[in-house]
Amino acid sequence: MASYEETFEWIDFPQGRIRYAGGKRGRDESPIETFAAEIYGRKYYGQIRKAFLPDRHNYKLEVVSFGWPKHDWFGTTPDPQYCAAFSSKDIAEVQRLIRQAVPRWLALEDRPSILTEYADSHFADEVVFRHGWALLRDDEGGA
Repeated sequence: MASYEETFEWIDFPQGRIRYAGGKRGRDESPIETFAAEIYGRKYYGQIRKAFLPDRHNYKLEVVSFGWPKHDWFGTTPDPQYCAAFSSKDIAEVQRLIRQAVPRWLALEDRPSILTEYADSHFADEVVFRHGWALLRDDEGGA
């Protein structure tokens, strides 16, 4: 029998590591799902949600906030005073980490709740960042 702790363990990949960080209450008190990604030796937290595709069955994952150095401040727009800024390459690496982690999470007995699937509803292998919810470095046009 799989252990519940496996749901929250780090998964290592060549470009970094990632883990599901659980459900949490956001600043607006609505429940949110969180993850942590470690890239270039630094850990950042983000908020993630399921976004259904036009067929209303299959879904993609949408990162609605990313770059917090602590597991806090979710539900607010990233603030340069508290959040890290990333290059578009860094954002693509985080998207790749999430896509790579999903099959591992789906294989768990106690998978992250955001990845509930049914016979006619599956993850569409798409991860997007909501516009403006991760800070881009100024040398790339800024956010």
